[in-house]
Amino acid sequence: MQTPSHFPSEPNAIWGYFHAINQIPRPSKNEEKFREFILSEALRLKLKTDVDDVGNVIVYVPASAGLETHETVIIQNHMDMVTDATPDRNINFNQDPIVTYRDGDWIKADRTTLGADNGIGCAAALALMLDPSIVHPPLELLFTTDEETGLVGAWGVQASKLSGKKMINLDTEEWGSLYIGCAGGIDYEFKKTVKMVPAKLSSSYKLTVGGFLGGHSGVDIHEQRGNAIKFLMDWVQTLPVGSYELSEWRGGKAHNIIPRDAFALVTLKDVKVAEEAAKKVEYRWKSYMPEGDRNFYTKVEALDSDITEVVDPSDLMNLLGFLQAFPHGAHAYDLASNKELVSLSNNLAISLLVRGQFYLQSSLRFFDRDECVALENQIVALAKGFSVNYEKNGEYPSWKPVRENKLLDLVAEKYEALFNKKAKVTAIHAGLECGILRDKIGPIDAVSFGPTIMGAHSPQERVHIPSVETFWKLLKEVLKAL
Repeated sequence: MQTPSHFPSEPNAIWGYFHAINQIPRPSKNEEKFREFILSEALRLKLKTDVDDVGNVIVYVPASAGLETHETVIIQNHMDMVTDATPDRNINFNQDPIVTYRDGDWIKADRTTLGADNGIGCAAALALMLDPSIVHPPLELLFTTDEETGLVGAWGVQASKLSGKKMINLDTEEWGSLYIGCAGGIDYEFKKTVKMVPAKLSSSYKLTVGGFLGGHSGVDIHEQRGNAIKFLMDWVQTLPVGSYELSEWRGGKAHNIIPRDAFALVTLKDVKVAEEAAKKVEYRWKSYMPEGDRNFYTKVEALDSDITEVVDPSDLMNLLGFLQAFPHGAHAYDLASNKELVSLSNNLAISLLVRGQFYLQSSLRFFDRDECVALENQIVALAKGFSVNYEKNGEYPSWKPVRENKLLDLVAEKYEALFNKKAKVTAIHAGLECGILRDKIGPIDAVSFGPTIMGAHSPQERVHIPSVETFWKLLKEVLKAL
C-alpha cells in the first residue's frame, strides 16, 4: 500500500490502509463509500463477503494452511468516525478527506478529528486479509456501521452470518491494556417551547466561548475538562438582571463529545458589563480547571443585524436554572479497579435555543445499570421541576467483565512473552460493541486491545506510532496461536 512521506514505513499495510481510509468520507450514517472500499478490496483478493440488513460488512478469510480445522475468530471494528473540527477549519466531512501530518511519534490531523478511532483497527483488519504470510485460523472480519451515534450496527448484526465463538475487538485506545468490559449508555433528550417577545434593547452581540479541549465523553470525562455549555450558562447568569436580553444559544456537537464551543446571541445595555462578566467567570474557572484545559477564550462581537425577538425573561430564568442544575461529569468510580475507572457519568452534550425551541441532549454511561437509576431519577426530577419535556432514547447494555476467559489468558500470555511485562486487564468507561454482540451471538470469549490514541472525539486526536507496531506484533502472535 502507498503511504505519504510523513507516514511510518512499518507496518506498511496498516499505514497504507489507514491513509486510504482517511481519503474516504465516513461520518456516522454515511459509511457507504467505505463499505464499497472494503468490498472492492475483498473482491480483488477473491474473498467471500456478506452485507447484512443494516449495512454491516463481513469478510470471510480462509485459514492459513494447516489451520483449517481451528475455530473461527471474529475480528471486529466499526466503520464510522466522529467528525469534529476547530472553528477556523473549513471542512465538509461528507466529501473531504482527512488531512494528516506527523508530529514526532504521533500522526495527527489538520484541526479535525483523525479517525484513528476506529480507523486504525479497520486498517489492521484489512491488512490481515492482504498479507498471506500471516498465520491465522479462519477469520470473520466484521465491520459494523453507525457505532458512534448509538451502536446501531451492532444492534442489527445477524448472528446467523457469523460462526466464530472468539472475538477480538480492535477499538480501544490505551496500548498495554486488555479490555474485558465497557460501559453501557442511555441518551436523554429534553425539549421545551418558550415564549418570544419583542426586544427592548437595541445593541446586538454574540457571546462566544471556545477552545476547550473537549474530548471523548467516556474516556476523558474523569479529567474534569471544561464544558462550553456550562461555561456559557455561568457567563449569562453572571450578567446583572436587566442588562441583557437573550435570543439564541448553541453548543455541542454530538452525544459522545464533551462540548468545546458555544455561543449566545444577546442584546446588551453596556458591552463592557458583558466583557467584565466573562473575565470574572474565566478567572474563577481557571482557578480550578485542569492545567491542560486553561487555554479557552471568550469573545464579545457586535452583530451586523439587530435582534428583534428575545426569550421572555421568566422563561429564560427557568431554562438557565435548569441548565445550571443539570449534572455533568463523573459521578462514581470503580474502587475495585486497578486504575482510575469511572463507573457512572453524565455528559451534558448538546444544547440549543433557537426560535423559541429549547433542546438538550444528555448521555449517561454506567457499568451497573442499577447504579444509574438514581442519576436518571435526578435528571428526570429536574425536568419535571422546571417543566421541561423529556424522552429516553438509545439505551445499550454494559459489557460486564468476565475474567474466566481463555482468549484473555492467551492474549495476556503472548503480551508478556513479547514485551517482558504484564498487560493491564481492565474495563473502559466508553461504549464498545462487545456487550451487544455477545448477547446477539451467544456465549463467546471476547477481548479488546489496540494502539494508543489520545484526544479521541476532538481535533486533538492523535495516534502513537510506536504503539501501532507493537499492537500489530501482538495481534499476529495471538492469531498464530489460535
